[in-house]
Amino acid sequence: MPAQEALPGTGHPTFNPLDHGLYRHLVDAEGFIVHSLWMRACAAGEFVGTCRLCGDYLIPSRPEEVTNQRTDYEAACRRRKTWTVVAGVRRLDGCGWTFTAVGGRTFARSSRWSERTDKR
Repeated sequence: MPAQEALPGTGHPTFNPLDHGLYRHLVDAEGFIVHSLWMRACAAGEFVGTCRLCGDYLIPSRPEEVTNQRTDYEAACRRRKTWTVVAGVRRLDGCGWTFTAVGGRTFARSSRWSERTDKR
């Protein structure tokens, strides 16, 4: 079968949120954030991953120590939500997605039917 030509503008791959998220070197084998690497990224001003909504970079914030046994981590998309008014029309720009890891636990499960292990 000969190769079929694609329509103009449709040659780009679709956005897949499962390809984005925290960088793997920041998460250990059990799915918890490595505190020392997170603090290093905060101190150096490095990104910790990519946004699952828009694909832009995630900026980490210093972890919040809730108790002596629980630390919460948060990273926000670089494209923060901003309101602009142009000719009297309000417009919301940016993504504003925030990644939160309560107790340092990250969740790698997907809600996609094809990605689930317990298809009922």
